[in-house]
Amino acid sequence: MNKIDNPHLVKLGLVVDDIEATAKHFSRLFGIEMPKIIMPAEEYSPDPTGATYTVFRGEHVPARVKLANLQMGAVTVELLEPVDDKSPYAEFKQKHGQGVQFITFTVGGFEENISFVENQGIPLVHKGEYGSGRYCFMDSVQQLGVMLGLQELGPKK
Repeated sequence: MNKIDNPHLVKLGLVVDDIEATAKHFSRLFGIEMPKIIMPAEEYSPDPTGATYTVFRGEHVPARVKLANLQMGAVTVELLEPVDDKSPYAEFKQKHGQGVQFITFTVGGFEENISFVENQGIPLVHKGEYGSGRYCFMDSVQQLGVMLGLQELGPKK
């Protein structure tokens, strides 16, 4: 492997202070439907099967976040309001406030792509699996000015 095969941006992640207010502003400005805001469970309980997980800086954490997706043409704008203190979203908010945290590309060969990016000197920060797909964030801020997100959709291969 000598490159990430898919150069098509699919998602932009925005960490926000107030997801409801931000979603309303996007809806009004662009004349789009108010997105559904997905709320995390009040209490976190790890998946005993290990099929779903989140690992942040090497530690299994809940990384709960309020989430809303806005489809803006070919790109999804994902609004994220952190709930837990230990997550890439909370870390970003503590360091930078609101703003663009990551850009994401869909890949095939998830682990192979992670290895390729790590071999470019860009370390893995966060990785998760949610049943119908998996995602990660790479610490590419020095190289790209933003975290690089990779996602693979569908059953684990």
